[in-house]
Amino acid sequence: MKVVTKLLSNKKVVFFDMDGLLLDTEKLYFETRRDVLAKYGFTFTKEDHIDYIAKGFPVTIQKLTQLVGSATLGQQVFDEAMVLYQQRLKHGDVQIKTGAVELLNFLKRAHKKCYVTSSAAKKTIIQTAEITGIADYFADFISGDEVSHNKPAPDIYLHALEKAHATTTETVVFEDATSGILSAASAGLDVVLIPDWIQPEPQIRQKSVAVLPNLLKAVPLFECSKTNG
Repeated sequence: MKVVTKLLSNKKVVFFDMDGLLLDTEKLYFETRRDVLAKYGFTFTKEDHIDYIAKGFPVTIQKLTQLVGSATLGQQVFDEAMVLYQQRLKHGDVQIKTGAVELLNFLKRAHKKCYVTSSAAKKTIIQTAEITGIADYFADFISGDEVSHNKPAPDIYLHALEKAHATTTETVVFEDATSGILSAASAGLDVVLIPDWIQPEPQIRQKSVAVLPNLLKAVPLFECSKTNG
């Protein structure tokens, strides 16, 4: 684990990705798409799902269309998988990731403003946050469908800075995937990496100020200027 060299206690604004970082939703996205694709005779593996992570729903639909060879069927698979996702979400099949509530409570007590900055659609982000009980921790929800170019482009974080009325120096980002790290870094933001499905390449890890196993380990970053992992 790398040494934290930047002071995070002076950060006033914290941006969080959601899927795979705050919530264990990637497993559910994978399973629902796998099950619907199987119904139509297509195989979908965990390795296949990696290419879909943190890219946004338009890219997901494009990839599904390429997989099944039909735009109509690709959209149908996506829609059916989302219905199944929402059913399982309401059933309680999405778990909050380790340390998420503890970190959010700490940041709330420290009067930090927190935002969700997810590549997913806004309606899905809010629905998921409300059902899992984390919605009240956030000042706003900023989605991939609010910008022209989703992650890994910097657009979502540049837009988030405007909405939060924040500067790059007073803001830190938490991400779990390569596209999110690239997006935040391209926007000039400090980013903490909490890997989920994928262990990023060394060059991606170097773009972060810290690589941690879970969100609970992030609490000390806001309490002191340096820590060794």
